[in-house]
Formats: sequence, structure tokens, C-alpha cells
Amino acid sequence: MTTIKDVAKAANVSISTVSRVLNNSGYCSVNTREKVYKAVEELKFQKSMVATAMIKKKTSTLGLIIPDIKNIFYGELTRAIEDQAHQHGFNVILCNTDNDLEKEADYLNFLLRKGIDGIIFSTPEMNDRNIKEVMKHRPDLPMILLGSQVENVKLDEVLVDNFEGGYQATQHLLEYGHERIGYIGGQEDSYATVERYKGYSKALEDHGLQPTDHYVRLDEFKIHSGYHKGKELLALPDRPTAIFAGNDAIAVGVYKAARELDISIPDELSVIGFDDSQFAEIVAPELTTIRTPTADMGEKTVELVVKIITEGKNFKETITFQPTLIERGSTTVLNDNHLVQKYPS
Repeated sequence: MTTIKDVAKAANVSISTVSRVLNNSGYCSVNTREKVYKAVEELKFQKSMVATAMIKKKTSTLGLIIPDIKNIFYGELTRAIEDQAHQHGFNVILCNTDNDLEKEADYLNFLLRKGIDGIIFSTPEMNDRNIKEVMKHRPDLPMILLGSQVENVKLDEVLVDNFEGGYQATQHLLEYGHERIGYIGGQEDSYATVERYKGYSKALEDHGLQPTDHYVRLDEFKIHSGYHKGKELLALPDRPTAIFAGNDAIAVGVYKAARELDISIPDELSVIGFDDSQFAEIVAPELTTIRTPTADMGEKTVELVVKIITEGKNFKETITFQPTLIERGSTTVLNDNHLVQKYPS
């Protein structure tokens, strides 16, 4: 295999000169550049990314840590990040933790050994010990929290206003006359779950209603959670007439539960989701949901981490995107049909 030493010998220049030409760093005469380029072409030399990284002390690589690639929201977010990173000349190493803190720790160690230039970190854990450990030992590492906050840690953050989204979703149902409104969230210690619940509770309170655990169920941001927790809520003697699902996947599970119980959406049950993922337009009726500007968040996150890498400092700022209510066919005005109890025969 041809080495940089072979190129230097063929061009009759030093190895450092070849390095300056190939990395476009420092002055070299036009004649010298032409000799190096000619030797590279004749020897079919391909410069090593590892060697380049050693010279520049950069790998042009970002680490992306997400909790669940099967979650359609994270799939869309990953695509947005990868596209934007490519435009900035960065590669992305994807690490899927499956909400496992031990696996997350292993990935962090792997990325640090690889010498990545920065980490985009999306964790549902508000008390993620791995982030705290990394920041303790590598406070200089460019790292951005995406979609969540971690207690007692000050980092650059890119968020959606989950409280506002939860408030909008619940307010929409209240305006349609619903008062028995269920909430099915994800993990109990998830930032999104907590903030969306706060918005849900505040909307009820502003409408003169007292939030109650009777209509609240928490599990995971997955279809099976919406299905099982949805069946629990819909089996109550005073079942909810509307359900706010913590994300669109949970809403899909609620659809399945309602179908098995022969409860019609939206005639007997209104359902609203969160994220406006692809799920929202493939279910019938199409899902009313809270839109998270996923692509914008991904693009802004990459722009911010590149800026941190370029300028060599963390800004420790929080960028918050606003959610939007997208009304489709799964919610409607409360009527007598919502009050009819149906159970499988």
C-alpha cells in the first residue's frame, strides 16, 4: 500500500510538505503542489483519515446517542442530524442505547476512545449519571443535550417546549367539551413525560378541574404501552371521553385498544398524540397531534455543535422550539356517544 513517505520520495519533497499540500495547510509554491499532486495521481495514493485526524487533531466525526431507534421520532431526528452533519463535512456514529444506562456508558467510552469531535446526546433520563460523569472528566468536550434536560448539569440544549405542547393538547380537548381526559405518558423519570404532564395538569386547573391519578398511566413511549394502558383507562366505569397520548406511538396503541373494545374514534373517544410523526397520517381517522419541529431541531443541533467545535467553547445556552397543534380527524366535540360504555362481548 502506498504511503505518504512514498509520495514524498516520488515528488522529491519532505513528508511534512506532502502533508501541507494534502491538508491545504501552510504555504507551498505552485510548482511544489503540482509535483505532489502528480505523485499522488501516479501512485494512486489515498490519504489516511486516521493520519489526517492525527495531524488536525480532529476526526470530523460526531457521536449521536439516542435511546430507541425504533421510535419513529428518533428515526426522523437521526435523519435530520445526519443530513445536516454531512453538509458541514462531518460523519455521524449512531449509538442506540435501548434506554440502558450501562449500554449508554459503553457507547460513551467508545466514542471518547475514537476521539470524536462532539456528542449529540438524547436521553429520556433527567438524572443521567453518564452525562454527569463525562462532564466531570471532560468539561471541554463539545456536547449538546437534544430533546431533554438533565438535573444539575449545565450544557447546551436544544428542546421543544413540552409543557406548552401538553397544555395545547389538553386545552384542545377541553375546548371540545371533554373533562374526563386521560393522559398516557412514557417513563416516569422521562423529561418529556414530566413536562407534558405538567402542561396537561395546568390546562385542567385553568379550566377549573382537579388533575387526578385516576386518569393517568405511565409506561414507555411505545405502541404496546398505549394499548395496555389504553385498555386500563377504557375499562374504567367512568372511562375518559378523551385521551392525550404522550407521543404518536402511544396513540396508535390507544387506537388498537379502542378497536378491540368496539369504541369508535372520534365518535366515542377523542385521541390526541404528540410529535406529528408518520404514524399520524397512516391511522384512520388521521391523528390530531402536537407537531414537534423535528427537522429544525436536528439542523439547529448540528449547527450549534459545529459552532462549539469551531470556537472551542461551550455556550451553555438553551434553544427552545415551539410545538404546534395539528388538528385532524381523531378529536371532536363531546356528545352523548362519548358517554356510552362499551365492552367486548
